[in-house]
Amino acid sequence: MLSLTNKKILITGGSGFLGSSLIKNLKKEFKKTKLIIPRSKEFNLAKENDVKKLFKKFKKIDYVIHLASSHGGLYYNIKNSGSIYYTNTILNSHLIHYAMKSKIKKFVCAGTVDSYPKNISPPWSESDFWNGFPEESSAAYAFSKKMMVIQGYAYRKQFNFKTINLLFMNLYGPKDNFNLDRSHVIPAIIKKIYSAKKKRKKYIELFGNGSQKREFLFVDDAADSLILALRKYDSHTPLNIGTGKTYSIKSVAKRLIKYIDPKIKIRWKKNIETGIKVKNFNIRRAKKMIGFNPKVSLDEGLIKTIEWYKK
Repeated sequence: MLSLTNKKILITGGSGFLGSSLIKNLKKEFKKTKLIIPRSKEFNLAKENDVKKLFKKFKKIDYVIHLASSHGGLYYNIKNSGSIYYTNTILNSHLIHYAMKSKIKKFVCAGTVDSYPKNISPPWSESDFWNGFPEESSAAYAFSKKMMVIQGYAYRKQFNFKTINLLFMNLYGPKDNFNLDRSHVIPAIIKKIYSAKKKRKKYIELFGNGSQKREFLFVDDAADSLILALRKYDSHTPLNIGTGKTYSIKSVAKRLIKYIDPKIKIRWKKNIETGIKVKNFNIRRAKKMIGFNPKVSLDEGLIKTIEWYKK
């Protein structure tokens, strides 16, 4: 297992949702690890010269954990597919390339469940990863992430550059994005319930019929998986990071209403696109390879998220 004592770790997207949790966990667990967190005001990672400048300014970096990306919820991804694909592909390619040239010891990439093919049976295993085309609504974002897997494979083969990819299930938790234009399902429902409560409305509107099933991973568990993978994992094959448990959107919405305002009702808008019907991971490899075992239950995580949002 890698020791992180007295090592330098560069974290892109460090001020973001997952990045904030990762930094908190690293500082708590590794007192003598130096964290480098570039800010977008100084380094626009979609610009090659800024990526060059980044690795020139910070010398002798040991590891990179790459979390920065352009994306949002389902409807944001549909509306902005071109710019999402372009920005992420440019950003990811430059960072991996110049990390290799700077002799970084290991590069950790944050991938996505959206990269999985749409027409495979759940639960999805890593062996399914290349067996078809992703759900069309998120394909641009999905392929911008899949390209990191290909680049990592090619750079490992030619340059012996160690790149690993973690595929994250739907994340949620404190500091999530609650902007309805870009939010994912849990923060969007929380925002809608509080808005209805404030306006004294009796119902909220949700898309679909609530039967679509999702797997949800609390952000602190995701952060722990990044640390475990950095220290233990070394393969070009992506690694599923989730809980292995699915919940219908209806059951999640009912939980949130129970915790916030039990008087609120739901109206379903059934004629709107809701994406793939089921997202579910097989997480056996993550348990075996890095000892990953998520600690936070859905109900515990929802309560923590609500408490943070209230504050």
